[in-house]
Amino acid sequence: MAAWQAFLLGLVQGITEFLPISSSGHVVLLEHLLGIELNNRILFGALLHIGTLIPVILVFKRDIKRLFWGMIHIFVDLIKNFTIWFHNKKHRDDVRYRKILSTNYRKFTVLILISLIPTAVIGYILQKMASRAFDNLLAPAIGFFITAILLLVTEVASNQAEKSPKDTKYRDAVIIGVFQGFSVFPGLSRAGATLSAGFLCGFSRKYAIKYSYIMMIPTVLGAIVVELQNNTSRVSISDVGNYILGIAAASAAGYVAIRFMLSMVRQKKLRYFSAYCILVGVAAVAVNFFM
Repeated sequence: MAAWQAFLLGLVQGITEFLPISSSGHVVLLEHLLGIELNNRILFGALLHIGTLIPVILVFKRDIKRLFWGMIHIFVDLIKNFTIWFHNKKHRDDVRYRKILSTNYRKFTVLILISLIPTAVIGYILQKMASRAFDNLLAPAIGFFITAILLLVTEVASNQAEKSPKDTKYRDAVIIGVFQGFSVFPGLSRAGATLSAGFLCGFSRKYAIKYSYIMMIPTVLGAIVVELQNNTSRVSISDVGNYILGIAAASAAGYVAIRFMLSMVRQKKLRYFSAYCILVGVAAVAVNFFM
């Protein structure tokens, strides 16, 4: 893999990871078009994912900090409530328990953890099937078309959306996790799937995109662990520079893409991404049969 190829793949990964247009579908399409051969596809993919985590942490650092401390306080209060239960039972007392979900951020934390369960289960079940879908461009094309339909439908649904974490039901978190689980297939955008699920569940635009991007962090970390476990290739010293270049490109492009996407969601312009996905889907079909 040449340096310019690593840079280009990182750039595409960073941009398409955060726009509802499928990063995996674009990377597969780009590899086919340019004839890019990766010596260590699994490792390079994991490193690009690390690159895309950096801009999410930078943009949502305040929310992530609050969610982290919310999770710590939940754990502390659960232990405290257990000691209170033990005390009450032993001394026949009636000491009040601490309220676990006392803030929006505490509930937000629990909702994300719930979403990760169906994502992990579905992702594990479909992992082998999804990996075979990378062998041709028809599967990504179908994924692009599904993403386009989801974005069109939910653009209308989002006009009535106004839920915040305190209004969110746990089944909403499960639904979003299911949508994210199926995005393991190339062409089916993770951002598009989770945003669509959020809007269909009645989330406000600001809440839906925040939920989608923050939920990406543990999801991508899990994917990295799985990818590295499946990696059997040795790292070539000559490729280290290319890996660093790819990570840097993914991080820089990802930061710009997140800022752009936040603006597009506020302005209710998801239909443009839908039209784009249709065009790319058609292009993928054409490349599959004629190139």
